[in-house]
Amino acid sequence: MKPAMSSSEVEMRSRFDFSRATRGRFSDQYQNGHSITLLDGDPDRDDPLDLSKGDSQLTEIAGKHLLISRLMAAGFEVAQPLRDKGIDLVAYQDGEDGKEFAAYPIQLKASSHESFSLDRKYERFGPRLLIAYVWNVQNPEHSDVYALTFSDALQVMKMKGYANTDSWTKKGYYFVRSAGAELKEILEPYKMTTKRWQEKLQAIG
Repeated sequence: MKPAMSSSEVEMRSRFDFSRATRGRFSDQYQNGHSITLLDGDPDRDDPLDLSKGDSQLTEIAGKHLLISRLMAAGFEVAQPLRDKGIDLVAYQDGEDGKEFAAYPIQLKASSHESFSLDRKYERFGPRLLIAYVWNVQNPEHSDVYALTFSDALQVMKMKGYANTDSWTKKGYYFVRSAGAELKEILEPYKMTTKRWQEKLQAIG
């Protein structure tokens, strides 16, 4: 009698077509040796069978509007450059009530997950550029926004050991699809609230 399939096998068969598969095709290579690469992140929250990757443009649009709403709630006006040359939004205070006009460029990193990345090309903008990471944009009530300068993000990279990887040292880019508990703890001081937006933007002058 054929043994019953496990729940994981049932789930896999429901999502993938194995009708043209050949049993044992790679068994020799497997027996000759194999390796496992552990990815940074939370394995309990990352479903390797999840095919709902969504539309990256819609993710960015949703993330942008979410970020705009958070900035406006913190008392800032927001403008969008006509040309994208590394700056996605400009948050500014318009000088009302005796305040001086001040503008702050922002680079948006929107994700349907909890991803963190850094590209060395943003270093050229200097300390005034904020990199805003918007997480879980498909679920606004559980979305978080983190805002870091390039120096802040690089410090996070060093604390996690990412700055020592070939990806960063040779290519100047690093990406983590799903932040684990340790990375989220490191990023906690950069999680934006209304008060923190005011403090962060005023600090970078």
